[in-house]
Amino acid sequence: MVPVKHLGYDVKMPICRVLRSVSPRTTWPLASSVRAYGVDTTEPGDGKKTTKTPMKADVVVCGAGLAGLSVAHHLAKKGVRVAVFDKDCVNNAHSASGTCMGLMAAPSFFADRTMHDITTESVKLYEQLAHKYRFMYSKCGRVYMASSDLALWNSRRIFARSHLINQDAELVDDQSDMLARWPMLDVENLQAALFSPDDVVLDTAGLCAALASEIRANGGRIFEKNAVKKVLIGDGNKVFAVATDGGLVETRTFVNAAGIWSSMIKLNTPMAQTRIAMHPCTYTYLMTNALPNSGISDMTPVFVDMDKSTIFRATDYQTIISGFHQNGISALNLPNNLQSDWNMPTGDWDKFYLNLKNAMKRCPSIGQLDAGELICGAEGYTPDMFPVLGEYSDSVRGFYVINGFNGKGLPYAGGMGSLLADWIIEGTPNRDVSKVESTRFLDLHTNPQYLVERVPEVASKTFEIVHHSHQCQTARNLRMSPIYHQLRNKGAVFGEIMGYERPLWFTNDVDPTRNSLLTGQDPLCGKPDWFPYVAREYEACRERVGIIDMTSFAKLEVGGSGVVQLLQKVCSANVDKPVGSTVYTGMQNERGGYVTDCTISRIADDKFFIVAPTVQQLRCANWLRRWIRETGLNVYINDVTSMYTALNIVGPSSRYLMQDVTGQNLTPTEFPAFAYREIDIGMATGIRAISVTHCGELGWVLYIPNEVAQNVYDRIVDAGQEYSALHAGYYTLRHLRIEKFYVYWGQDISSNVTPVECGRTFRVDFGKDFIGRDALFAQTETGVNKRFVQLLIDKHDRERDPWPQGREIIFRDGIPCGWTTSATYGFTLGCQVCIGYIENHEFGVSPVHINSGSYEIDIGNKRFPARVNMHSPSLPMVSSEHPIHYRPTQ
Repeated sequence: MVPVKHLGYDVKMPICRVLRSVSPRTTWPLASSVRAYGVDTTEPGDGKKTTKTPMKADVVVCGAGLAGLSVAHHLAKKGVRVAVFDKDCVNNAHSASGTCMGLMAAPSFFADRTMHDITTESVKLYEQLAHKYRFMYSKCGRVYMASSDLALWNSRRIFARSHLINQDAELVDDQSDMLARWPMLDVENLQAALFSPDDVVLDTAGLCAALASEIRANGGRIFEKNAVKKVLIGDGNKVFAVATDGGLVETRTFVNAAGIWSSMIKLNTPMAQTRIAMHPCTYTYLMTNALPNSGISDMTPVFVDMDKSTIFRATDYQTIISGFHQNGISALNLPNNLQSDWNMPTGDWDKFYLNLKNAMKRCPSIGQLDAGELICGAEGYTPDMFPVLGEYSDSVRGFYVINGFNGKGLPYAGGMGSLLADWIIEGTPNRDVSKVESTRFLDLHTNPQYLVERVPEVASKTFEIVHHSHQCQTARNLRMSPIYHQLRNKGAVFGEIMGYERPLWFTNDVDPTRNSLLTGQDPLCGKPDWFPYVAREYEACRERVGIIDMTSFAKLEVGGSGVVQLLQKVCSANVDKPVGSTVYTGMQNERGGYVTDCTISRIADDKFFIVAPTVQQLRCANWLRRWIRETGLNVYINDVTSMYTALNIVGPSSRYLMQDVTGQNLTPTEFPAFAYREIDIGMATGIRAISVTHCGELGWVLYIPNEVAQNVYDRIVDAGQEYSALHAGYYTLRHLRIEKFYVYWGQDISSNVTPVECGRTFRVDFGKDFIGRDALFAQTETGVNKRFVQLLIDKHDRERDPWPQGREIIFRDGIPCGWTTSATYGFTLGCQVCIGYIENHEFGVSPVHINSGSYEIDIGNKRFPARVNMHSPSLPMVSSEHPIHYRPTQ
């Protein structure tokens, strides 16, 4: 039984029954009104106009590239009536698979769990289709060549992941062995070569043709040379029809899989045109004759130079060479409309020269080849290097997107098509989509100028492995707090999140002409340069007082006569507390997973102030709006993120500093933990103070109206001198929270993690009804298969050993049992500290199971023993006020 209201029905029944219940002759209620939109009500066909009733489909897919065909295939396979439209033909030259050139990385390349699983599904699908339709599918493997320390440790991390999925990868670190296996290579300065045997080369045209055949065999229809002209939005902001070159199609679900044309789909709404956080960039590859070396065949592996972002593929009849470096990539100018052709530049030998030079350095015989054909194409890239998937906008219902594959369309498309098909049918995703969901982006991310500046840099990372600490150098300084320049003058080094610049740490360099923006990423091995600065800030927050800018956090006001009823439904904790109370709570989905976690402060009987993670600014608001619609309650939402500057005053001396600047009595009785007050500081009024620091230390976060933020900041800094207050950055906050076992949404917890699994059941009020209650209650009764733990790593040399980054494999008694999710150095605990989860799908995970094992963590293919905590550790506290109920994990 599946809910199918997203296909236009409000009942639960098998999807096949719903589809049979709608006769092809049924006249839909809005069919007679479509002419009001200036659209011909003719059935799509081969160009001949008719006067038939408009065609009907459950789902219309725009785009017959690999992504669109994958979605349509999975929908048709499950009995959904699907129609695919494309302005060109199946697998046109600019489909999602273009940049891949038929080259597909194995799942072990992808550190993110969601992308790893999606790629695994793609591999299974393509293997099945290749077996059935006999198109070229060669599991020739890939060789990752590493000359730098960064590439070496990345290759070791891929090697470790490969063995978790039983892939027989080989890490070759002897140059004579490399030369013996691959004699065409110049192995000078190579530290390692990782052979990944499950990487594939396949015929993308054959794959697309196979998917098209499957779609038609399952009752789907494909209309080539038939462009989508407009998507029609009707009552309730719902899709009700799609206008095409051939006529009108009535539908309640539209999928935008138009690839590099995705942002040109028209709507009959005031916004007129879709805006998606994706923009196309050029890619260039050289196709030439075969290498003169003997032994070259179709099973010769693909070679990737990890340091030079260069790739080449040699067979017995041709050689393909490509690469990505930022100076050789440019963003395309968009055509005026969907019907226009791209102004695709021709191959530029000057720009391609560096790629060719790098390839010749690694394979000298390339220099003996003919000039060949230099081919230029385009691929869609996003600001954060992850695809765009899901519902396009809360204001347009029934409109889905799947695009922005960042040069990885082949490994992503098969699995993401399956994910989106299930999402459309069930009304909700069945796995964690936090990294790919379209609502992770704000309007600013769809700004054309922003995209033109950012995406060439993203494209240059196509063959690189990027970790959590990575920071782009382009499209920076977009969102800044009012005290940005004061913080910069104090030595702040800024990192960007959701376009917002926030201090990561503070250096001793206060030169106003210095570059204060962090770019690149932390080293994978040994102590990073910021270590002594963060250690100093950490000490201040633990022993005196620290000042942390947290302005980037998402801030919402919700109110109205139905607000208490709404929040009680969407929150798992009881938020119906007296005015002045603050509650930490999750908002759970129907499976009990975290849609978000947040603090909710009651500022009036019918008004609340919500603070959520920065990346949740749009998602949190959309979730609330969804349930306002579902319940019909009288509730309003205001996004006030940009109205307040947030300063976190942290540490045992924070109470004294706050009393000095406010002139008020802030004793534990007057202002306890988890409380809200509106206070004055100096001449400034309307400051919202909340006694929750998000890191387990005593303190307050002050939400200061922007117009008085600089004045209040100066007063706090001046008064803080008496207590040796120190500025601190987000890295310090991370060290504090991981050491105290505070999980973070988006890295540790997600829509696939429940409070029971991460030790927060005590925050859940089972005495009331809320979304996900039944699922959580069932877990408390039957137990869980996954449990979050804190791991303390032993025998680790912080000066020379590789540092954990998240996504390291956890071993129990020598057997893989889970993954880390985030990591840092614990200054009080004196060791590397990770948060991660232990899984056991056969017997479940109980405290006895966890405590009876012996644990290790694999960091860069080197194992370290680890101690496991199921609860927050008891750390020495300077303040004796620290309340026991403030412990995050019990």
